[in-house]
Amino acid sequence: MMTSITRHTKAGTIIGQIKQHCETYFGIPYAYPPINERRFKHAELKTTWSEPLHADQFKAIPPQPFNKLEAFFSTHPEDTQVPKIKHQSEDCLYLNIWKPITASFNQKLPVMIWFYGGGYLNGHGSAELYNPQTFAEHAQVIVITFNYRLGALGYLNFNAIHEDYDMNCGLSDQFTALLWVNQFIEDFGGDSNNITLCGQSAGAMSIQALMHLKAAQPLFHKAVLMSGPLRFDEVQHSQNTAQHFLNTVTKLYDTTNLAALSTHQMMHALEEDLAQYGPSKGLELIYSPIFDESTMVDTTPDKWPVLVGFTEQEGDCYIRNESRKLAPERFLEVMQNNNITVDTTAFDITTGKGQSEAITYYEFKQPSLRWLDHYQYKKKWLYCFNWSAPTAQNFKTPYHILDVVFWFGHTDILHAHHLPITHHTHTLMQQMMDTLGKFVTEGHVDWSVYTTIEDAYIFE
Repeated sequence: MMTSITRHTKAGTIIGQIKQHCETYFGIPYAYPPINERRFKHAELKTTWSEPLHADQFKAIPPQPFNKLEAFFSTHPEDTQVPKIKHQSEDCLYLNIWKPITASFNQKLPVMIWFYGGGYLNGHGSAELYNPQTFAEHAQVIVITFNYRLGALGYLNFNAIHEDYDMNCGLSDQFTALLWVNQFIEDFGGDSNNITLCGQSAGAMSIQALMHLKAAQPLFHKAVLMSGPLRFDEVQHSQNTAQHFLNTVTKLYDTTNLAALSTHQMMHALEEDLAQYGPSKGLELIYSPIFDESTMVDTTPDKWPVLVGFTEQEGDCYIRNESRKLAPERFLEVMQNNNITVDTTAFDITTGKGQSEAITYYEFKQPSLRWLDHYQYKKKWLYCFNWSAPTAQNFKTPYHILDVVFWFGHTDILHAHHLPITHHTHTLMQQMMDTLGKFVTEGHVDWSVYTTIEDAYIFE
């Protein structure tokens, strides 16, 4: 039997639940549903609800293709049907709050907003991997997860198709969630003057995009960027991508009227559209944030403490073994599409291992270091995640995403894969939660600031 808890907020009365040592509030609408006349448009902040809001269930997740990784990073990894069962809907702009129970009801706690990854195609704020309960209790911080629109619905340049439509809809969702948190988190015992944005992969890229978005700059105070160097899409290129999508829709449905398409039809068009670009192992981000000079600045202000890092073998998530590698010509083509020229004397891209190493270097390590070199604020720290369990089938190397299991203290996910939790693994998890908690709370960590890669702290 769950115990309920009621809070009276400026937005209205909300009824959450006590779970272990946290108050939880799930499925809070932070924006109006982006459907009907709001489809293909920027999110609009929702500031009130009339009836008491029963916030005890996660809401629908953004429409997205099937994703094997979500089942893998869960407590039921053998059940590959899981992501299919989750209810998907375009009415998906909801957020979730975990607040540690404190001695005083209104003690102000630091706030962390989590941005999920998934290549702008997959992900949502209620995935098991991103359940921050253990971390929130451990670090005594409020954690918020939320949904943002994905794929064509979130990142296609609709403005190129119709002047009434917008570009960067998914980014506008993220910005609107930020607005909501700034306006209402004090009602949940959060400190609106101590907000950290934290994200992994496309989530980290999204945070960098928000650093360029003028309106978002005053709304947060620190950033954690895990394995996600950003490359903005350019307006001209995004217009071509939009036209490509429209051509796919016309072929399938004999119409150019996107508003007339059902969610199912939009998703079918998305899958058909993506297939035409050829295999890329998720390395080619067809839909991603577009640099919009009317709302963004070229250079981010150097004013936020940042914690930046990567895993030692990011690429192993993309190219898991020899049988998963791309044809060498296709590999070079995909990298070229990402503006990367691979030095084939340094990386043997005829092998899966060589492709994986090239991905780690060119897609993650090199651009992360370049970003840190350009970022002029002195409060910047670098980490590298290098834990693995070489005898365990699924954890042989420190690949992309694996670090999130540790940042959020998910022994349950490791248990589900029948991995014995050694003293060393447990200690590392505690240390990583301590590090993230300290950064979210105080804006610094326990090792020297970044000047070169030698300053990286290795979690291993």
